[in-house]
Amino acid sequence: MSLIKWQPLEELNGLRHQINRLFDEIVHEEPRLGQVSPQVRETPWMPAIELQETETDLLLKAQVPGLETDKLDIQVSENAIFLTGEYQQEQKTDSKGILRTEFHYGQFRRVVPLPSAIQREHVTAEVSDGLLTLMMPKSTASVPNVVKVPIIDKSPTVPATQ
Repeated sequence: MSLIKWQPLEELNGLRHQINRLFDEIVHEEPRLGQVSPQVRETPWMPAIELQETETDLLLKAQVPGLETDKLDIQVSENAIFLTGEYQQEQKTDSKGILRTEFHYGQFRRVVPLPSAIQREHVTAEVSDGLLTLMMPKSTASVPNVVKVPIIDKSPTVPATQ
């Protein structure tokens, strides 16, 4: 019996080939009759955002190209913004009944924590060329009243020794 040198990289290579084959089967799976094409599966999508802070305001920009304003919901709390919306897919297929698309469809929900408190009642929103812009005035920070608390010493007094 002869000894064979163990080569761990060869075992990892075999594992890599198996994983690649598994992913190839998933990606290149042909749709069965009555089944939606794998390219049409819903994929999670979130609008890209940009948050800018000035001395008096917070400015939030979100990319929502092609989204109708009635499909967009914006809710604000003192410390966060909640963006919810839905892209709806047009029902089009080619002659073979298969649709290949890279567009994202479906609902999204994005919660954006804010770095400082805002005045919820004065938030304004506008959409132009697929860019949602929220102007949020910061709330005026309440100045806490500082009060000096007197200390009452109730410890028994010990007479001084001579």
